Amino acid sequence: MSSLEKVYGITEQLFQLVTRPLITEERDDLVSQINQLISTREQFISGVQPPFGPKDMQMYEQLMIWNETINEKFAFIKSQIQQDMTQLKKSKATNQQYVNPYQNVSSSDGMFYDKRK
Repeated sequence: MSSLEKVYGITEQLFQLVTRPLITEERDDLVSQINQLISTREQFISGVQPPFGPKDMQMYEQLMIWNETINEKFAFIKSQIQQDMTQLKKSKATNQQYVNPYQNVSSSDGMFYDKRK
């Protein structure tokens, strides 16, 4: 099996992994599987050498199509993770303010300074 065929198989697995519906609770497992597939694929990519025959060119073109879809899904997953992190920060701040409502109140509010001596 050539390096291009191995990259093709791994990319196909990666494509199928990112195109299935994303469940928030399983996102950590999904990210770890993606990382594992990408690191494995990276090892085989270095072994891919031109010139390509007609069969290899078809596989290469399919790889390019899959990579575009995979990159779009990666961007979507990244944006969801960023939204969850932002929401978590907001909920932490809200919870902290509920626990200690006077934490951010400045001490000079309502103070009167008399300028006379």
